[in-house]
Amino acid sequence: MSKKIEEKKECKKSGKFLAYALTGLAVGAAVYYLFGTKEGRKTLDKTLKNVDSLKKSFQKQAEEGLERAAKFANKAKAEYYKVLDLAEDVSHEAVEKAKKYKEEGKSLASKGLKYAETLAKEGQKKLEDA
Repeated sequence: MSKKIEEKKECKKSGKFLAYALTGLAVGAAVYYLFGTKEGRKTLDKTLKNVDSLKKSFQKQAEEGLERAAKFANKAKAEYYKVLDLAEDVSHEAVEKAKKYKEEGKSLASKGLKYAETLAKEGQKKLEDA
């Protein structure tokens, strides 16, 4: 039984070695094609140009995206300050109205007090006269 296990291990080692060898061969062939032949160098140059063009396109899109984000942030900031100013204006209005209503309330209370005092005096006078 141990002999079968050893054979399986050897088979796995051989399979791995073969896979690495084939991978190395494929990579070597690709490198030779790209660097060792005129067609390969042309293909490599085209690929590098395309990669550079793609890089520039990504950079342009990223810059445009950043510009849009900055504009949006500026708009949001402006709206934020608008809301703050509006809230401050409204709070000032509310304070002014509260002061006005307070004064009106004082005035009405004073009038009511004077009226009550007048009625009380008249009632007292009628009582004294009767």
